[in-house]
Amino acid sequence: MKLTLEELNKTIMEMRTKGFLTEALKLADQGLLVALESENYAYVLDLYYQKILVHHSLGDTLSMVSLMHDYEAICQKYGSSKDLMHYHLIMSLIYDLVGIREKTVEMTKKSIDYAQELQDAIMLVRCHNNLCYLEVEKGCTKEALQAGLLARTYNQSLSKTMPDLAKLHDIRINNNLADVYILEGDFKTGKALLDSTLSSDIIHQHKREKVAALFGYGFLYEKQQKLEEAVPYYKKAVELAKSYGDKPTTKKVMRLLLDVLYQLNWRDEIFDVQREYIDLTEKMSVANLLQQVMNLEFKRQKEKLEKKAHYDPLTGVLNRHFLDHELHEWLNIAEMTQSYVCITVLDIDHFKLFNDMHGHLFGDMALQLLAKGLKNFLHKEDVKIIRYGGDEFILCIKHQQKDYIKTLVNNTHAYLLTLKLEQEHQSYPLKVSMGACVNNQQNYQYKELFERADSCLYEAKDNGRASYVLCELS
Repeated sequence: MKLTLEELNKTIMEMRTKGFLTEALKLADQGLLVALESENYAYVLDLYYQKILVHHSLGDTLSMVSLMHDYEAICQKYGSSKDLMHYHLIMSLIYDLVGIREKTVEMTKKSIDYAQELQDAIMLVRCHNNLCYLEVEKGCTKEALQAGLLARTYNQSLSKTMPDLAKLHDIRINNNLADVYILEGDFKTGKALLDSTLSSDIIHQHKREKVAALFGYGFLYEKQQKLEEAVPYYKKAVELAKSYGDKPTTKKVMRLLLDVLYQLNWRDEIFDVQREYIDLTEKMSVANLLQQVMNLEFKRQKEKLEKKAHYDPLTGVLNRHFLDHELHEWLNIAEMTQSYVCITVLDIDHFKLFNDMHGHLFGDMALQLLAKGLKNFLHKEDVKIIRYGGDEFILCIKHQQKDYIKTLVNNTHAYLLTLKLEQEHQSYPLKVSMGACVNNQQNYQYKELFERADSCLYEAKDNGRASYVLCELS
C-alpha cells in the first residue's frame, strides 16, 4: 500500500521518535523524490527537515550542511513561517556542532520567536531545551534552569497528544537539567535525573541521548572530584558515540576524558586517548566542516544583502529595482516561451484617509496586510509582486493560457477584498482597486502594458472603487 506524502511525513517522524533512523532516512529519500516530482513544496520542505534531523541524530554534520544549500533555497522561495522556524532550528544545531556559540543562540531564539507565534508545542519544547543546553555551556545556570523548566512545562502539555515524543523529550530535558544541577552542586538531583534517563524503556533506541547521559555521569563524578569513577563513564560515552559515527560528540567527550586523565596522571591512557584524539581532529579538519559552514554563512549574508537591495523593507515584496534592472530579462523569457503576460496595477482605496484617520503606523499595517495577502494567494504562480511606491503595487504575471490569467486576476481581486485589518477590537475591510492588461503574445513592451493597466485602474476607480478592470491587447 502506498502512503500519501502526509502519511509518509508522519511515519518518518514516528520512526525518528522510536530511534529507527536508517529506515527513516530511506523513507525520507523516497518521499523527497515524489514531492519534488509533483512540485509539492510544502512536503519537500517537511521531508528535507526530517532528513536533516535524522543526520543530526546520526552525528553526520557534513550531510546536514550539504543538504542545507537546497533546503534553504526552497525555504526562501516557498517556505511558510513553520519552515523558517525549522530552518533556524537546524542552523542552530549546525552552529553548535562547529562551536560558533553566538550564532547558535541567535538561531535558537529566532526559532523560539516563530514557535511562539505559531504556538507549536513540539518546537517550544525542543527550542527551550536547546536553550537550556546553551546556557549550561555558558555556565549561566539560572537562565539554563529557567529554560529547562519551561521546556518541561510545554512537554507536559505535549504528552497528552503525543506521548511517545514527549517521553523522548523527557530524556533530553532530564539530561540538560542534570548538568544544571551538577553545576549548582546539587549532585543528588542531578544523579536522579540521569538515573531516570538510563532506566527509561526507550533509551536503548536513542544512542545520542544515551551518550549525553553517560557524559552526564562522568561530569557528575568529575565535579565531585571522584575522578576514577568519572573515567569509565566518559569512556563508555566515547565508544557509543564512535559506534554510530558521531565525530563532533566523540571529540567533545574525548577532550573531557583527557582532562580527567591528566589530573589522575595516568600516562599510558593519556598517550592512547591523545593519539586517537589527534587522529580524529585531523580527519575532521580534512573534512573541512567549519569552512563549509562559514561558506554557508557567507552565502546567507550575501543573499541577505541582495534581498535588502531588491526588496521593499516594509512589505517584503520586490521594489522598483526589479522593474529597472530585471524586468527586461523576465519579459524576454516570456517572449521566448510564448507565454502571455499581464501587467496589473493596484492600490488601496482611500489610503490617505487610512493615514489621516488612524495614523501612518496603521497605514503601514494596511500595506503589510495587502502584501502578505498577495504573497499568500499567489505563491504558486509565476508572478512578480512589486511595491511601486506609496500604496501602489504592480503584479507581473506570466502563463501559457490567457484565460488562466484572466481568471487569476479576478480571483486575486476577490481574495483581496476578504482581507481585514484588526485593531482594538475593530475590523477594517481592505478595499482595493485593480487595473490589468494582458498582452497578445506579440507585444512585450512593458511601457505600453503598464500604461494600459494604469488606465484600467483609473476606470475601476471611476466605477465606484473596490473593483477591477481588465483589458486585452488585440
